[in-house]
Order: sequence, then structure tokens, then C-alpha cells
Amino acid sequence: MNLQVLLSFPPRIIAGILSGEFTLWGGVVRNATNGQIVALLREGGGLASNANLAGGMLKGLLDASAGGWASAAIGAVDLVANARSHYLIMQQLHGLTSLVGIVGGIGLLNLAATVVQTGIILKRINQLERAVEGLYDHISKEFNKNRQVKMQAAIYAADNALDMVNPENKKFQANLAIGKLFEARQHIWGEVDNLKGSTNHKVNNQLLQSNTLQAMQLDYLRCRCLLEIDETERAINQASSALEAYRETSRQLVHRHLGFRRAAFFHNAVLERDLIRYLAIEYWLRSDPNRLLEILLANRSDFWNSKVEKDNKIGGLEKAYKDGSADHPLINRLTYSELTIQNLQRFQGFLAEIETIHQLGISYADWKKQQEETLASAEINLEERDDYVLLVDKKWLAEQTGEPAA
Repeated sequence: MNLQVLLSFPPRIIAGILSGEFTLWGGVVRNATNGQIVALLREGGGLASNANLAGGMLKGLLDASAGGWASAAIGAVDLVANARSHYLIMQQLHGLTSLVGIVGGIGLLNLAATVVQTGIILKRINQLERAVEGLYDHISKEFNKNRQVKMQAAIYAADNALDMVNPENKKFQANLAIGKLFEARQHIWGEVDNLKGSTNHKVNNQLLQSNTLQAMQLDYLRCRCLLEIDETERAINQASSALEAYRETSRQLVHRHLGFRRAAFFHNAVLERDLIRYLAIEYWLRSDPNRLLEILLANRSDFWNSKVEKDNKIGGLEKAYKDGSADHPLINRLTYSELTIQNLQRFQGFLAEIETIHQLGISYADWKKQQEETLASAEINLEERDDYVLLVDKKWLAEQTGEPAA
């Protein structure tokens, strides 16, 4: 790939995402048919401090998404046809804007784990570990102690390996770190399995989400160690195997977040945008854009159930909308469902990048260098940036527009 930096989404890519021609997984835009990567979204280090994310890089996506809904004058049939194609935009916007502020960066995977500084990944793992510890008042101290020992040993080994310069020493230390990271990950995954069988309670769901995210972070770091020693194929195999477990766990977690009596999302107190968010999540769970009838039938028994309004405090929702905050348990279910989906898609995007490195037959060092040089030539320092940038394949873009590559 021969990359160039863009500060807005080209119309060709926006149109492709809206039509379903392109998929947007995490920060990777790919051709839905052949899997070719056409663009990479990269996030700045100062995102959490940007109060107007949707006014910058994402404005084109926002305008296109809003225009798509407004222009349709949609009825029920059109809603079924359009919700899936617009889902990727809607979900990504929530994932790339509001979620950043809600979780302060700790609850989201790094968007570009193949190029982000490993120190940032290590910092996020430690931050998340401290956050998880605060939720574990029902877990034995011995479990916590074992968890912390394994985690710190793995992080130290990875940090040590990635600092090595001598190739022989680096390879030895990296393989040592990979083993320790796997051990720490399996310890955490045992807790994930326990939590899957727990009651559907807010704290249990937070723990399940946090532990799953932490396992993802450790798998990220494990694959980074493999990439550093040019074991790309091993990294692909390990990430692919982990992805299957994360996909199943994420689906279960979204079901837990949405909870029971989902007919509440159809209540006339719920704004249309949040009904669309709910439908989009249900479509994601079913992997089929044409199953509105199935969703309606699943909820039908509760449409005239007076307990739905009581359980979900619909009156409080109206007040939350009026205050402009929409900070309400029912709407928060959508947000945390989207957060779960966003993290899974970021992991999928990470795997897609590793596969591209392998297909191109280049080293990880060359992949990383190409992106760093592209950003440097555009005088962009991602660590200081509070917005996103897009790295686009110049040759592909030239073919689409009929203009010579810059």
C-alpha cells in the first residue's frame, strides 16, 4: 500500500459504507466482497479532551448518515432496508464519539494496535486493572493477589522484550513474554467463564465487560510481541482463535446489556434515534438485515404490558431527554451494547491489519515505518492530535476518482 493522509472521509468511501459496499470494522475500511483494505482510521492521543469530536473528522460521516435518514421519508419497509446499511455509520459514530467521553479511553481498545506505542497499551492495561479491582469486592483476596502477580509479571516481560534491540535477545524475551501474557490471559478468561453463568446484574455485566476487554488487551500485546519478531503467521492464528471466543462472549454480553422486556425501546417516549440504535443492535445480534418481524414478534408479548413502563421508568426517560442528558438506565443499555460491539470490531480490524501485512509479504517493521513516514510527511503527530485522520491507499483512490495519485 502507498498511503496518504486525509483529514476527512472521501465521498467515495462514505457512499460505499452507506451502501454496504465497504465495511468499517474498528478503524479499517474494507471492500465487503474481496476484503481489500482501502483506508485506515487513526485516532489521536488527545481524543478524550475533545468536546466536539463530531465537528471534525467525523462531520462528513454525521452529515451523510443524517441525510440518509432524512431523505428517505421512511416507512416500516424502508426502515428494514435502510437500518442495516446505516447501522455501521450510526454505531461507529457512537463508538468513536460519545463512548470516548464516557469511558475516558479505558473502556475502548486502541484503534490501531499495530502501530500505537506499546507503552500506551501497557498503560491502558494497568488502568483497566485498577478499575476492575474496584468492582471485585465479592472475589476472594487470594484470587485478586494471583491475578495481580500474573498480570504484573506479564506486563514486565512484554515491556522488557519490546525494549530489546539485539535481535537474538529480543526473540528470546518476546517468547518469554508471550508465555506469561497467555498465562495471565487464561487466568482472566477463567473469570469470564464464571461471570457468563452469573445473574444478569449491572455489576456482573461490568465485570464481564471489563474482563473481556482486558483479555483483548493482553491478546493485542501478545500479537504485538509476535509481530516484533516477524512471527506474523503465528499472530494471525492466535488472533483468529481469540476472535471466535470474543465474538461469542460479546453476543452474550449484548444480550445481558439489553436485558428483558425490550419492548420498552418501542415506547413513544424513546426518541427515534434511540429506537434505530436498538434495532441496529438487534440486527447485529441476528446478522441479518431483514428480520424486523422476528424482532417485533420477540417483543410483542410486552407491548401492552404495564410492567414494562414501571420496570424501565419511562417517565424518567422523558425528563432525561428534556434535560438534554439522556442519562437513563434504558439508554445506557444501548451505549454499553455499542461499546461491546465497538471493541469486538476493533479487534476484528486489528486482525485484518495483520492479515494484510502477511498478504503484502512485508515485515511488521516496514508496515509501521510506512505509516509513521506518511504521518510525518503530513506533519501530523498522532500523540498530540485530538481528532482522527484517515490513511488511504493512493493508488486505489486515484482509480476511483480518475485522478492521478498525488
